[in-house]
Parts: sequence; C-alpha cells; structure tokens
Amino acid sequence: MQQLIIIGGGPAGISASIYASRKKMDFLLLTREVGGQVIKAGEIENYLGYAMVDGIAFVEKMIEQMRKLDVEPVLDEVINVERTVDGFGVKTISGKYYEAKTILFCTGAEHRRLNVPGEKEYTGRGVSYCYTCDAPFFKDVDVVVIGGGNSGFEAAQQLTNYASQVYLVEISDKFVADEVLKEKVLSSRKVKPMLRHRILEIRGDVKGVKEVLLEDLEKRRIYSIQVEGVFVEIGLKPNSELAKDLGVLTTQREEIIIDCNNRTSEKGVYAAGDCTNIFAKQIITAAGEGAKALLSIYHDLTYGISSWI
Repeated sequence: MQQLIIIGGGPAGISASIYASRKKMDFLLLTREVGGQVIKAGEIENYLGYAMVDGIAFVEKMIEQMRKLDVEPVLDEVINVERTVDGFGVKTISGKYYEAKTILFCTGAEHRRLNVPGEKEYTGRGVSYCYTCDAPFFKDVDVVVIGGGNSGFEAAQQLTNYASQVYLVEISDKFVADEVLKEKVLSSRKVKPMLRHRILEIRGDVKGVKEVLLEDLEKRRIYSIQVEGVFVEIGLKPNSELAKDLGVLTTQREEIIIDCNNRTSEKGVYAAGDCTNIFAKQIITAAGEGAKALLSIYHDLTYGISSWI
C-alpha cells in the first residue's frame, strides 16, 4: 500500500514526484512515457529560468533531476482505477496491480481532431499533429496549419523554416495567440492568414495529401487549395476517462474539476495540469500545479483527507 500513486509523467507528474521524493513519501509514478506533450513542444521561450530551450532538452533536464532524487518512473499504462476499502487499486496494461491511499491524476491532454473526411486516411501521410516531429519533411512545399492560437502560430513559425507557403486557417474572426508570437509569424512573407475559414475535407492520392477543401465563411464560398501538409492545432482533449470512471466531476469540456488545493469531488483523488479546469494550459502552470497538488496531498495525509464537496 503506497501513500500515493501519480498517474502521468508530464510536467505536472514529474513536478509532483520530485516534491513527493523530497517529502520522503512512499509513492509510485506510473506513466506511458516521460515528458508528455513537452517532447513535441519545439522551442520553449516562456519557462522561468530558460530564455530558450528545446522541448526534448527540457525533458532531459527534468529526468536528470528525478534521477538525482532517486525517482524511478514505472513505464506502464494505467487502464483502470478503482476504489477499495483502504484507498484505491490501480491496474496497468501489463497486468500489474498497485494500491494506494491517494491518487493524483496528471494525465494531460491529447490533440483534438478535425473530424473531417480524409483526416484519418491521411494521418501520417500529410496530416500531422506534431509540427516539431514532422516540419522537416515538408521542405519547399505548401502546407496549411489549422488553428489560430499559440500552438497554431508556433507550428506556422517552425514551418516557415521549411515550407514554401504556410496557410494559417482560423474559423473565428481573430487570432488569439500571444502578441509577440503573432507579430513574428504574421510578418513572414511565407505566411498567409485566413480568418473566418474552416476546413471541410482533406484530399489526396496514394502518395499523400494533395489539397484541402475550405469554406470562406465571410464570402460564403467553397474552394480548394493545393497543399501537401496539414498541421492540426485546434486545442487539446483532456485525458480524464480514468477519473470519470471513479465518479470525479468534470466540465463540459471533460476537464477534471479541482479546487484551489487540487482536490477533486472524490475524497482522496487529486488532479493537476492540462487534464484539469485550470485557466492556462502551459508547461510552467502544469509544473506549479503538480507541486501544489503534492503539497496538498501531503497535508491531507498528515492532518486528514477531505474533499471540497
């Protein structure tokens, strides 16, 4: 019986594990991979203490810190969490079973899909959800980025180093990225902003993507553009299924609802990072929430566990 099982090895889970180690707690960190979305983040310019750092290099720094504190993540996928008489039981895909008094969900989020014809068929053949991984494969060709938030602009910025033309498509009437990022990207001659547009279909042949069908919502017309790459950056879907199975309350966007101390609606269940209803989904906020959640758990284990309902 552990005091705590942390599920998820992104910034929130890693931060929580570091604090748990420093508190000399009896805990486990279970995760499919270490790093989460940070591995795909490209260049990070807004983390305290780093003027510029590559996502992979940043994850390596976090792993190095874990090793110094003897934190050894268990690389396994959690498939079920159940309440037991004394706490919680956690089952993994490898068949292992662990028990703990408390659970901390740091399960993060995954990229949302467009759900248009051709998306599934051409995933990996022109359709991408990781500009950091795939941008170099689109040298000297035209591409389209779907999404006008920070992730869309970050994708467009990196793609200008490779692609001939970058169409930046946003369904609303304005872009919502950080001003510095917008200024940098929109000043590029390679970037063509397309507000009030939505993608209807992705088309191609046996080799890959060849064009996308767009709707101009302003002029009410449908037309196609020739591209060989489609980068989908329309936000994240929280990985909250395991928590919901425990009866934890979530928002309409399926985010785990937490209070200011990272407690959920279920006694002994906590959450931190992108899987929750915190306002800002950033690396630095996820790390801070992970630390805060662990301190909350330590306090509750010491003075008595409660929930906010």
